[in-house]
Amino acid sequence: MRQKGYFYPDRDEGLTSKLIQEYDETRWTLEEVYVLKSVKKTLGEKEKLGLSMDVGTGLGRLIPFLLSISKKVIALDADLWRLKKAMEAFDSHPNVFFMWRQGSRLDPLPPQTVDFINYSHVAQHVSHPEFIETLGEFHRVLKRGGRVLFLTTHSEGKEKFLVSTEEGAIEITRDEYEELTLNPQPKRLPVRKFDLDSLENLLRECGFEIEWKIYYHIRPEFAPRVKLREPKNPGGDPTKLLETPEKGVEDIIRNLESINADEREARRKALDVALLLRKG
Repeated sequence: MRQKGYFYPDRDEGLTSKLIQEYDETRWTLEEVYVLKSVKKTLGEKEKLGLSMDVGTGLGRLIPFLLSISKKVIALDADLWRLKKAMEAFDSHPNVFFMWRQGSRLDPLPPQTVDFINYSHVAQHVSHPEFIETLGEFHRVLKRGGRVLFLTTHSEGKEKFLVSTEEGAIEITRDEYEELTLNPQPKRLPVRKFDLDSLENLLRECGFEIEWKIYYHIRPEFAPRVKLREPKNPGGDPTKLLETPEKGVEDIIRNLESINADEREARRKALDVALLLRKG
């Protein structure tokens, strides 16, 4: 369980912003949007889902996407400062609800009430016991056939544990990683780079089927060099960003699809992975 008064170590997002800039901010954004559009394609054009959850919402960046696929959204975070910022951004929206939650429990939600859960880049920062408990809670609150969009980072080979500092990433032991997740420190963000074979086996053991997998955030040396205007879509569905006629957008998508055609190559060339999970 999280300690009382938990905060996200990199609260001002300085390290994350620096990483995104190194990978080209526009391409970084559009590759994630490609994943979101793939979710919408899987869901189809039917009526919106009833209820979605954004677990680890942060500043609420992906709430507009969730509103595009569901009638209501519950957004949760352990960092009260970030949650308040998200609340300020969506305080006038009648179908967005906020919950401050520390640890893995999703009380007071009853079983089988949620249609979709977004779990974006949270698992790589929590302890292993909390991760297992969280998956159990997802399975409890999801309706049969409900889905989880699971976004995380991965290791090309064996599992690795790192701590991100302003000077760069330093490899640490698993015990040191677990300690940092329980006792977070400013500017020292623990990162778990999953071994995907082990992760997928664990997800299946927890009762989830893997519908599809997309590797994204392609490393710069394997990505096309394109010049694009900064995406503008304030408050709207981010998947609309891929509807621009700019040729560079087509190049990004074509490269992403080409790399994903060979999983071994995709693991080597991509920083992150998206798995769409379905409750069996």
